[in-house]
Amino acid sequence: MDTVGHSLVTVCVEKSRCYADSFDGTKFESHVKYINNWTHKLPLVFDNLAQELNLISLLGLLQVGSGFRRELHEMTGRGAADTMRFGCISLHISQTQLDAKGLQALTLGEISQNFGIPLLGEERPVISGTTAVMMSEPSVLRPLADIILGCLQDTGRRLERGGFASLSDFVIRICAEKPTAAHLVEKLVNAFPSLRDAADVDGQQVYLFRKAQLLAYDICQRFGSTDARFAFPDIGDMSLFADSVAPVMAQHHGMLVPCEAIALKIRDGRELTLAETTAMRAASIVAAQQIVSHVNSPVLSRMRGKFSVNQVTLGSFWWREGKESELRDLKRLICKKTVYF
Repeated sequence: MDTVGHSLVTVCVEKSRCYADSFDGTKFESHVKYINNWTHKLPLVFDNLAQELNLISLLGLLQVGSGFRRELHEMTGRGAADTMRFGCISLHISQTQLDAKGLQALTLGEISQNFGIPLLGEERPVISGTTAVMMSEPSVLRPLADIILGCLQDTGRRLERGGFASLSDFVIRICAEKPTAAHLVEKLVNAFPSLRDAADVDGQQVYLFRKAQLLAYDICQRFGSTDARFAFPDIGDMSLFADSVAPVMAQHHGMLVPCEAIALKIRDGRELTLAETTAMRAASIVAAQQIVSHVNSPVLSRMRGKFSVNQVTLGSFWWREGKESELRDLKRLICKKTVYF
């Protein structure tokens, strides 16, 4: 069997091709259309393009927290993506200052209030002598609030040091230099560590840049049809936005075979290391490229519909497919100590 391997995970090329052969084009078109509509526009009123672009960019910066998915659903009734969307919308509605200086001034309390993330858990009695005092332990979601605050404050500091008034000011000036997704992604990952999605896997640095690419895609989706600065001609050349879902979908379809240690962690819902999650996410990109190449071969020309089958649209398809009732309970990758997904 033809495989592409690593000690942590193997990609089965034959399974990728079989998946491409049986690819459901109608379902693909439906799911990609849904995702594009979902990300196309926020349900808010903005004063100008820069204000809307700023919030969309901050939302892209905050595509984090997938490792807290179970705790978020239990305590807030929302998943990670909906939590970030809810929080950004709340910040806008409350007229919170979201420029470089405002991001630096944000507090943990404001993050808790706007994102609906509790900082304290249940109260427990603590006995001191003959006195019982009720004490609250930190919430299990407190680390996520810290991650969000850290991302926003650090971004604000770096924007101010670079002479940018806001994140939208950064994006506008970079896109004025060269209106391509590749240029924007390069500048984003060089400027902001929380977008510098890379990790060491067995002595080799692996670069994924999920959030930076996703941010470029969302900007192109929202503004590309009306503003030439954001009509990135290379938007379809980006790699899969590998998160906690894509590797599990690829594994479910038989294309990814993790090593026994990773497979057991996923099965038992245990946390993976950053190196393990990076290896799985990178492998899902390899599998996606195998599928895209085969689907776009002359033999499968019947697959060509309204939406091009590339790694970006395939990722959207898998993300939506993963929310179907029969697949929703698949165990996702869990890594809480990361700002990358």
